[in-house]
Amino acid sequence: MQTRHIGNNWVPLLYLALLFLLSSAVSMMTLRGNGASAMFFVLSSVLVGGLSAYWLWKNPSWWIAPRNHYLYLLGGIVAGILLTAIMPFLNGAGPWFILGAAIGVYGYLERLRLLMTVGGAVAFTGFLGMVIRADVWGGVLQLLSAAILAFGANKMYVLRHGRRREALDSDPDFIGSFEEFDPEEALRP
Repeated sequence: MQTRHIGNNWVPLLYLALLFLLSSAVSMMTLRGNGASAMFFVLSSVLVGGLSAYWLWKNPSWWIAPRNHYLYLLGGIVAGILLTAIMPFLNGAGPWFILGAAIGVYGYLERLRLLMTVGGAVAFTGFLGMVIRADVWGGVLQLLSAAILAFGANKMYVLRHGRRREALDSDPDFIGSFEEFDPEEALRP
């Protein structure tokens, strides 16, 4: 029996964080405009989407909204990434913005403010990546997006699996040795 849980979305967020880390490295290697490589976003989004779909198939999320809404979101993501990747005036950050907005909309469909906040923050950094043309700021914004996504993935993991508890390092015989015990109290009626 498969358990549906909103915390199962931590792996796709981690995949996206890795996507932004690799994209930052690719943009530094190619020395493109503002630190964003649109073709890398398009190709890696297909890979991340496939890996995320496989993960969510095995570990389903809540999926509260009707199925058609998720299909519309998927179609919008594909169309948005492809259309914004070919627009030169977006400095290669169009797919970045679309991915952030898609996370926010997915969070709205799943009724989870954490995903909406993470998606909004990534979309905002993508918008800044479109506007700012300096290489250094584009790379910093991509690293910031990766950190936001990794933070969201950590929160989702904790939501799913709970916090780690400290183990008792003391000897079990030690427990209760400081309790006061009156031997005459046990004899009283």
